Amino acid sequence: MRRIKILFFWIFVNRNNVSFHELWRFLFKPKLAGIASRYISKVEEREDYEVTFRNISEPLFWPKSFDTNRLNQVICETFDPEDWHYYQKAHTEIADGERLLDIGTAEGLLPLTVAEKCDHMYLVEPSRIFYQTLQKTFSKFEKKVTLYNVAVGNEDGEIPFDENSLDGKVATAGTSTYNISILKIDTLIGDNKITYLKADIEGFEAEMLKGAEQTIKTNKPKIAITTYHLQNDPNEIISIIKGFVPEYNYYVKGIYELTPKPVMIHFWI
Repeated sequence: MRRIKILFFWIFVNRNNVSFHELWRFLFKPKLAGIASRYISKVEEREDYEVTFRNISEPLFWPKSFDTNRLNQVICETFDPEDWHYYQKAHTEIADGERLLDIGTAEGLLPLTVAEKCDHMYLVEPSRIFYQTLQKTFSKFEKKVTLYNVAVGNEDGEIPFDENSLDGKVATAGTSTYNISILKIDTLIGDNKITYLKADIEGFEAEMLKGAEQTIKTNKPKIAITTYHLQNDPNEIISIIKGFVPEYNYYVKGIYELTPKPVMIHFWI
């Protein structure tokens, strides 16, 4: 059903830079588990799951309280260049010496794959569960990794947070598990230099960007940002970023199955 909906959107609504050949490959590609199995070497059950890969040297720790089936999606988004959620498309590849700001890093697989080449990585994750496994995953890289267990938005303060979902999110009435700090990116990063901004924060991307104005204006980083969540307006995100730095180039990529929104937007100077 998902593939049929995307085919419908491609034909009748919006192609979002998906060519016919890309659509064809998508419609007949293996399921996520089949693609992910190409990259996984083994999964060992310890205090948390320890996942080793064929194509990177360091293991990833995955929380035992979260279903490992979701890891398949993360692996495809990180390693499969044909996945529409793939961050390192043309113009937004992570190069040697980058200073990466990963907002909504979750399990941290993307930064783990580029840890050796990056000069420094700032990883932002509001979930306490993921934050604990991130500390294990990046223990070898502690000198070049700064971890933040906070939410980000257009204000500094405190918000209720719902940890009962793998997609940790701001809590609604009756669902709060605890309060967490929320900071603007401008507050969080301050005068630190960044060259690459990746963001996937469950529909709060626009609010995050409003709090990152000075960071983006000063650093003009490459940006790879998700835009498919139901709360997102891709045109608003483009307007915000181009409003900060008019010379940004950009392109949209992918089709979301619930709406014809693009999955990602990539920005570069």
